[in-house]
Amino acid sequence: MISNFLKRLDKRFKVLLAAISIQTWSTNLPSQYNQLYATALGANPIELGSLSSIGGVVSSIFSVPAGWFIDRYGVKKVLLLGLILSVLVASIYGCASSWWMLIPAVILMRLAIPLIMPLTDIIIIGVTDPKMRALAMGLSRTIWAIPSLFAPFTAAVIVSSFGGINVQGIRPLYFAQLIAYSLTVVFVAIMLEPLSTQKNMQQHSLKKFDIIRGYRELIKSEKWLKHWLIIMTVLRLGSISMPFAPLWIVEIKKADQYLLGLLGTLSIGTSLLLQIPMGKLADKIGRKKIFLMLRPFTYLGTLLLIWAPDPLTLAIAVGILGAVGVMAPGGGGIGNVSFIPFITMYWESFPAEKRGRVQGISGLLDVVGSFASLLGGFLWQAGYMELVLIIPLLADALILVPTFMRIPESLT
Repeated sequence: MISNFLKRLDKRFKVLLAAISIQTWSTNLPSQYNQLYATALGANPIELGSLSSIGGVVSSIFSVPAGWFIDRYGVKKVLLLGLILSVLVASIYGCASSWWMLIPAVILMRLAIPLIMPLTDIIIIGVTDPKMRALAMGLSRTIWAIPSLFAPFTAAVIVSSFGGINVQGIRPLYFAQLIAYSLTVVFVAIMLEPLSTQKNMQQHSLKKFDIIRGYRELIKSEKWLKHWLIIMTVLRLGSISMPFAPLWIVEIKKADQYLLGLLGTLSIGTSLLLQIPMGKLADKIGRKKIFLMLRPFTYLGTLLLIWAPDPLTLAIAVGILGAVGVMAPGGGGIGNVSFIPFITMYWESFPAEKRGRVQGISGLLDVVGSFASLLGGFLWQAGYMELVLIIPLLADALILVPTFMRIPESLT
């Protein structure tokens, strides 16, 4: 079945499968070391939280015009911009000699993130048959995870070869990332054909430079937008723990680079096994049911992140189950698999010509993540480390899930 499905895929889908495989591998290569690198360069917990906060504020301001430009000028141009910004991020990280030099890199990274994966998903949704979209999304994550499977241990070998978990050991990861990002930019620029979903809006309300009118029309016309914005706000609260989960794993639970590699590999392996069957099942019985079935595994993984008796148990449990706030390479175990039906339902809830502005207004919520990161820094500094990890879990279970249950199933 998968071979027949691949034959029917749009060329743009195939181009993205190749390009984002390279981009994802290069992103995942140093992902478990970013916060550790900043700490080694001299950042304390409050400054570490401030880095994410600064980036989130700038990203929030940029998101509204970016969303309008996506609908007005097309997805490819904005996607390329995001990839180019990633090249600059890797360059700055590789050359940094103090933590404050990472500030422009964090800002650019927070600008680039919403211009890459969300726009990739918009293209996939736009070129795929509605009855096979969740399968397509799951297949894309599976293929992207294959090269990422080798990222954690590749990073561990590089770090060990250059001196361990310190500045000299981590820095080479960013130069490898720089080369891979540059290749991705060239490949997408040459091979990806534009997605023509903006024609109606170019001819009508988005023809003139009127951002306010475009967003006013979006808010008035989309009944479930407010519910989705509540959900996305809760997801941003994960920023409370995101900068500090690696510190918890390494400094509190005493995991080394090889256990970090084991965690990442188990995470990717779990995704490889489940993405396609769960995507296929979501196309059959609905996106909501699969999301609600898989999400509790994330909560269990978060509790084991806190209570695991030793670092090996933690690496295995979090790698397989996932945990709120843990950005393991390739996703985050079973919990990450729940994201496929979730994001498929999210984009299907809005017309194609409005998805750029939906991404733009959702990006405003990055400011929530900024304050959350700052709050996490203060709580961590004050010694409330477990609270930093548990707050996103409670928000997810008590706010996100009940709100999600009210939104109608997009498959029907």
